[in-house]
Amino acid sequence: MKDVDTYVQEIEQDVKQYKAQANQEEIGWVTQVKDGVITLRGLDSVSYGELIQFETGVEAMVIELMEAEVGAIVLGDYLKLRAGDVARATGRTLSIPVSDEILGRVVDPLNHVLDGGAAIKSEVYQPVEKVAPGIVYRKSVTVPLQTGIKAIDALIPIGRGQRELIIGDRGTGKTTIAIDAILNQREENVICIYCAIGQKNSKIASIVDLLKSHKALDYTVVVSASASDPAA
Repeated sequence: MKDVDTYVQEIEQDVKQYKAQANQEEIGWVTQVKDGVITLRGLDSVSYGELIQFETGVEAMVIELMEAEVGAIVLGDYLKLRAGDVARATGRTLSIPVSDEILGRVVDPLNHVLDGGAAIKSEVYQPVEKVAPGIVYRKSVTVPLQTGIKAIDALIPIGRGQRELIIGDRGTGKTTIAIDAILNQREENVICIYCAIGQKNSKIASIVDLLKSHKALDYTVVVSASASDPAA
């Protein structure tokens, strides 16, 4: 049997090898929930644009810093939140994974997949809120973007990197112009991003099927924020 001195030595060795670990968290609570915007207290050290997590799995992004409270917009179903719910600061800003895996996928604005496929994985994350580079730092527009529509390509040609507004009343063919331009990029080594904002899910599904039938989804990303989604 071990003597007392042996037990003491073993205990002293265990004490020397023990390393205490403490997780420091900043915790607050919800004071008000209204139409996707919430007010929180107790999060005194958060910064603008920081992510807030809740026990329900819902996240929110800080959009207003006040003297005693914080305003945040809920990124998901705000109906899952109630006054008094615990909120945790994450110390990181809203960012999404970026990789070639996103090509051919249908995602929401936060890069959550909507097509039933596997989640998008990437080691590279890019912030959602980012200041656009000034005009001095942008490359010159020198390469044309052929839309396949003769009236546009001949009269008002568009260049790669150029911003162009398609404006018109409902039912005048704005979506048709955008889809035709995407279909025409099949042999042009161009990545296309189609953003469906406020459209019905049925219409978005028909657009995805059209892109698939023309093999245009291989170089296209469809970002969907349908009419049935929460405002945030």
